[in-house]
Amino acid sequence: MKPWISRLGSLLLIFSSSQIAAEPSLWLATKGHQQLYLFGSIHLGTEDFYPLPAPFTEAYQQSQRLVIETNVSNISSQDQQVLSAASQLPAGKSLSDYISPQYMTLLAKRSQELGLSSHIFDNMQPWYVAVVLSQLQMQTLGYQPELGLDLHFIKQAAHSNTPVYELESFADQIEALSSLSSIQVPLLEQTLDDFDQVPDLFKQLVSHWNNGENNKLLNLLNDDPMFQQGAEQVLEKLLYQRNRNWMKQLTQLENTSFVVVGAMHLYGEQGLLDSLKKLGYAIREVDPLTN
Repeated sequence: MKPWISRLGSLLLIFSSSQIAAEPSLWLATKGHQQLYLFGSIHLGTEDFYPLPAPFTEAYQQSQRLVIETNVSNISSQDQQVLSAASQLPAGKSLSDYISPQYMTLLAKRSQELGLSSHIFDNMQPWYVAVVLSQLQMQTLGYQPELGLDLHFIKQAAHSNTPVYELESFADQIEALSSLSSIQVPLLEQTLDDFDQVPDLFKQLVSHWNNGENNKLLNLLNDDPMFQQGAEQVLEKLLYQRNRNWMKQLTQLENTSFVVVGAMHLYGEQGLLDSLKKLGYAIREVDPLTN
């Protein structure tokens, strides 16, 4: 097994937790009169995620704006065209031109398990097939995009007329995801090979996130070969470059902001928390007992 590939989809969905109490982590970065509440989001969720702990609600209510990656509830026809252009194979090409007959057969089996025809993937880039399969598999486990934490706060903002600040466009996100094309064939092959194992891994990750088991999550990341070798350019596009772009914007926001981004963006030497600290921000984890 290549764990760095099989874990990629799940780790992009969840990588955050708290050491203070058995609930997710909320961070506060302050410098002068500026305050940034930072929350590492899971993009798929269940009803069990809610209600969120009181400090999350209170921090959001105290904020002048909601800051998100991009507003996925407002995808335009132009955005759909961007996705189609990035995710579809060139004219005259089919998925079978990229993966072996053995894996085409396995794709048919996995598709059937999801109640789909594998032919819907015929014209898709291998990296996009892997992403779609992972998303659909999570949904069969009860994790739904509409219950993800970013969408939860987007809906809250619409209800409370809170301004929403987007750190990037939908096209920017698709460009970052398309960096997976450099590893797309082994990524899809491993997604298919490890299909039966991913549900248990994802449940484990969600459990660690929900129970505040930060060290276990950190160990999963530190032990993963993806983050040590072989996929530097993917990480650069998916995480580090985007973090640098976001930092330029976050540091310019006035007063108090509630920031909801994919949790993997917060941590590590090039994560948002460390980058803010290097710029002189005071960083602390919000204690759910004392706030």
